[in-house]
Amino acid sequence: MRLKHDNIVALLGTVKATRASIGLASQQTTNEEENHDSPAGETSDPPPFTCHGMVSHWMMNGNLDHFIKESLELGHRLQIACDVAAGLTYLHSEDIIHGDLTSANVLIDDDGRARLVDFGLSSIMAEFENTSFITSTIGGYLRFRALELMPPLDGNYEDFMPVLTPACDVYSLGSVALQILTGKLPYHKITEDTMVALVVAQRKQPERPSGKGCEALTDEYWNFIVSCWSNDPNKRHSAEKAQKELIRLRKEALGVTYDRDQRIV
Repeated sequence: MRLKHDNIVALLGTVKATRASIGLASQQTTNEEENHDSPAGETSDPPPFTCHGMVSHWMMNGNLDHFIKESLELGHRLQIACDVAAGLTYLHSEDIIHGDLTSANVLIDDDGRARLVDFGLSSIMAEFENTSFITSTIGGYLRFRALELMPPLDGNYEDFMPVLTPACDVYSLGSVALQILTGKLPYHKITEDTMVALVVAQRKQPERPSGKGCEALTDEYWNFIVSCWSNDPNKRHSAEKAQKELIRLRKEALGVTYDRDQRIV
């Protein structure tokens, strides 16, 4: 499957690398130390090594987590939120669940627009058929992960099986939107990730940030984010509805209009 969208980092191809081609240092010294009891003159060769990688365009502005720390105009921040939702809507229309939507997996292109990366890796494994490519479908950063992907404190851990759904992505979208609007991570008052895990297991949503730098987080935007975080996945927006809502909120905040392709007029 080849995906193409303005808010998706396009996969240009794949590359196969060996130990020699990527310049890995020889393991001769290590092998000699490990085989010091071997007969004189006998050493073992380094184990075979092959890795496979994905090739895409270089995004010089880096990821959203870094970019959002810059001084950005309000309109740009709100547009980035719309971009993320647009990319997610496209993925869901192609029956792909991102599964790891965080600010680290949103790249900013040369025009300052957001593009999603590292999406639905388990769904595009055909690109790496018969290779040793390995990924995790629920390895998302804990602060952005949907609550239902963590076992509850009073649950049966042995029977708990997290299942990725489009609603999980929408939960993460709300968390990304929070960081875009405020520059703060979800659960920003908790510095230790282990404590975040405990709070998530208790099904507690992130608190609303306030103060300097949070002026863009109006009541309307906060209500939108909270709706993305509903403890009942069935009550969350679809990605498409979330995108439309973000476009509406941006229009109200800036007083701009859009053409049919949702471009600023």
